[in-house]
Parts: sequence; structure tokens; C-alpha cells
Amino acid sequence: MKALLNNERDLAALVLRLGFGFFIVFGHGLGKLQMLLGGGEIMFPGLFGLSPTISLVLAVGAEFFAGLLVMLGFKTRLASLPVIFTMAVAAFIIHFSDPLFSGGGAAKEPAILFLLGFVGTFLLGSGKYSVDALLSKK
Repeated sequence: MKALLNNERDLAALVLRLGFGFFIVFGHGLGKLQMLLGGGEIMFPGLFGLSPTISLVLAVGAEFFAGLLVMLGFKTRLASLPVIFTMAVAAFIIHFSDPLFSGGGAAKEPAILFLLGFVGTFLLGSGKYSVDALLSKK
């Protein structure tokens, strides 16, 4: 029975990592990476006294690169932290005055959903279907 529960936990970790990782990387991070590498004017909010370019670099690092690490299951807990921080900033600073739920416009909802999903990956870890598991066997 315990082995079955461990398999379900590992499968849940995989589904969370791949699902939330895919949507953060390709739905948000890739576009920001293209904006960063595009050579045009950076239209991104500068936060905490940082320039828009530095803020964008940090968001790309979290949403694209850390998101890829989470998808792969490599250092999942550590890689989840920048995404969690970025989504907390997005939800509670960038979208502070926006409504909770989307009515077709800007809202806190997507950032909070990603925040919750990556808190889940942080708590569950990578599971046995991951690069971490492969490396720990060697």
C-alpha cells in the first residue's frame, strides 16, 4: 500500500512540474525572453529600485530558466523559489489594483494560480520521475 501511495505522490509531482512548468515557460517566460533578446525598447516595470531591464532579466530567469529546471525535475525545490517569488510580486505588487478574477483583462488570478502550483512543486519535490532521481541513483 505504501509503495502505491509513493507512486501516486511521484506521479502528482510529475504532473505538477510538467503542467505548471510548461505554462510558465512557454506561456510567459518565452515571450519575456524574446522581449529581452529582441533588441527593442524594454517595456517592463522596474521594481524595487531596479531598472526595467534588470527586472526583466530576473523575470526571465525565474519564468523561463527556473521553469525549465522545474519541468526537468532538476533541483526542483530550489528552482521553484524564484518562480514563487516572481508570482508573489506579480500578484501582490504588479496586479495589486487589478481584480482577483479575470473578466477578460488584467487580474491577480493567473499569478496566484502559478504561485500555488509552484508552492506545490516546492513542497512535493521532484519525485522519482525526474533528473534529480536519475542523478541520485548514480
